[in-house]
Amino acid sequence: MKKLIWLTDLHLVEQGQDWPQGVDPLARLRLCLDEIAAVHCDADRLVVTGDLIQLRNPGAYAILRAELERLPFPYRLLVGNHDDRGALRSIFPANNCIDGFVQGFENVDGTQLLYLDTQAADGKHHGELCPTRERWITGQIEAAGEEPLLIFLHHPPCDIGVPALDRLKLLNADRLTGLLKRRRRPTHLFCGHVHRNVSGLWAGNPFATLKSLHVQFDLNMADDDMSRSLERPGYAVVLVGSSKIVVNYRDLQAS
Repeated sequence: MKKLIWLTDLHLVEQGQDWPQGVDPLARLRLCLDEIAAVHCDADRLVVTGDLIQLRNPGAYAILRAELERLPFPYRLLVGNHDDRGALRSIFPANNCIDGFVQGFENVDGTQLLYLDTQAADGKHHGELCPTRERWITGQIEAAGEEPLLIFLHHPPCDIGVPALDRLKLLNADRLTGLLKRRRRPTHLFCGHVHRNVSGLWAGNPFATLKSLHVQFDLNMADDDMSRSLERPGYAVVLVGSSKIVVNYRDLQAS
C-alpha cells in the first residue's frame, strides 16, 4: 500500500512581513513537518495543493524549500490563486512543469498521480482551465486507461455549500466532467483552496478537500460572508491500495 502525505494552503510570507490573519504560517508548517518526519517517514510522496505563499510574497518559496529539504521522500507542489509560477519554478526547477504550467503526471509503483494547474489567467481567485491545459489533461486522462487515477488540483470543480467559497471554484469544469464520466475505473480528486475538510461525489467520482495548514474558513452556508473559523489546522495521510483509497485527516495542536 502506498502512503501519500497531503498538505494545502500554507500561505507562507517573506521574512519581516506581517503574518496573514495574525497567525505565523511558518510555525504551523514546521509543526506539521516535524510530526510527518517523526511518524510518516515511510511516505512515498508529499503533495501540496497550492497557495504555497501569501500573495505577493515570492521570496517565501526559498523558505519553503529549506523546510521541505529535510523530508526523506519526494514532494510535488501545485499552484493556487496566491502563487507565482515564475518564482516557484526558479526555486523548484525540478518540480512538474509542462507547457508553462505547473502540471504533471507520474506513476508511483502502479499508483497514477495527475497534478493540475487551475490558476486563472487574470489573477482572479477563481480557478480555470485554458484550452492548452485542457488538451494536455485530456491526453493524460485517456492514457490512464483502466488504472485507478488520483487527481490533485487547487480549486474544487463543484460547490461545497458555502456561497462565499463556491463562487471561487473551478469555473469551467465542464470538459473535465465529460472526461471523468467516460472513465470506467475509479478516479479520486483531491482539492485545496476552501480551507475545510469536505468530501462527496462529483461527475460520479469521489472528491475531497482539505483544511489549510494555516487558518480555516467558517462553515457559513447562509450568505456570502467569508469568515475565519477557530478550527485547528490539519493535513491528511492518503493510503492507496490495489482496490481502495483511504483518506485520514489529522488536526494539529497549534496555537
